[in-house]
Amino acid sequence: MYRHGNTWFDPVSLGVSVGRMPTPAVGSPPPVPKPAVSAIQAVVTRKCNLNCDYCNVKLSGDRELTMSSPVVDRVIRAAGDAPAGRLVMVTGGEPLLVPDITLGILSSIEPPSVLFTNATLMNHDLALKIRDTGAAPVVSLDGMGESHDRNRCGSFEAAARGLDVLRNSGVPFGISTVVTRANLRNFDGEIEAVLDRFQPVSIGCNILHWTPAGFDPVTGEEYADAMERVFRTALRRGMFVDQIARRLTPVITGKYRHRDCAAMGGKVVFHPDGGVSNCISSRTVADWSGRIPAFMDQCDNCHAAGVCGGGCAWDGVHLGTRGGPDPRHCLWTKRVLDLFLEDIEMSFPSGPVPREMLLERYGPLVSRGTSTLKSSIGHGEK
Repeated sequence: MYRHGNTWFDPVSLGVSVGRMPTPAVGSPPPVPKPAVSAIQAVVTRKCNLNCDYCNVKLSGDRELTMSSPVVDRVIRAAGDAPAGRLVMVTGGEPLLVPDITLGILSSIEPPSVLFTNATLMNHDLALKIRDTGAAPVVSLDGMGESHDRNRCGSFEAAARGLDVLRNSGVPFGISTVVTRANLRNFDGEIEAVLDRFQPVSIGCNILHWTPAGFDPVTGEEYADAMERVFRTALRRGMFVDQIARRLTPVITGKYRHRDCAAMGGKVVFHPDGGVSNCISSRTVADWSGRIPAFMDQCDNCHAAGVCGGGCAWDGVHLGTRGGPDPRHCLWTKRVLDLFLEDIEMSFPSGPVPREMLLERYGPLVSRGTSTLKSSIGHGEK
């Protein structure tokens, strides 16, 4: 049983109680379910009109730059054969450099589907065609003005025009932001400015993935501090932040989160040259399914294991010690769980807190409707 302040958290049942310790759950965490295909990613091209230092697509090892027709056909078949509710993600490089391929895939599959783009090539015609496919765009934006330009090749004005086109065309979109030294100082302010200016459906606040070059990340403590401020903003505004939602959802639903990243068993990535892997970053690791808390000694007896899921396997391989997870992920996951427990203590009377009451208070933070962008995109178990 874990205690923070005056709130108790049961790491097995994921139940919470204010003021007094409940009877601990008997037994162990639930068994690890066999992964099913939950996400299919089509890397339609490695080409991009930007050249961001921290891009990890350069690590994919693809021999071809653009996806051929036979590989496109394989993606479409895989999407049709996957279990109900699977997500299809069309990515690059910049997918709008090859609009015929990108739109061909999106128009040939059933939603849910997501298009990852930097939006600098967006125009009204493309926006309407994307809307017709039912795909949900996710746009890379690292803040306002200079905060974005320092990381993404001076592309803010072009990206802003693209976002305006999407909004004016009635296309719901999300925004994906990387926490870097360029936006760290006022990260929560940057997020609020982005929300006010562009009105996305959801937002992601990503930790920088490991790359052999251009890797100058904020520390785990700095990332946790930034996300603490974002957490407080999310509570105040009732907004969906992907990374926070993934930590809160297990407590609200009581469903143990074994896998944070779909690359640990539920993701299939089709590369431009026809290669298949479970992560865009590399095809050298065939199976990362063991990189989850249930199978890592470092996670034994960790009170946050049930909301954690192990983080990014790629980052764990390169930044973890003795086969363990990325320590940045461990630090910030425990921080956001503590913040959650603090707010529970301030919001509920003494005694066990029913999950229905948790959902009533925190529902907007974990889901705000039926949009593809109002739940976590391509991460972990269903």
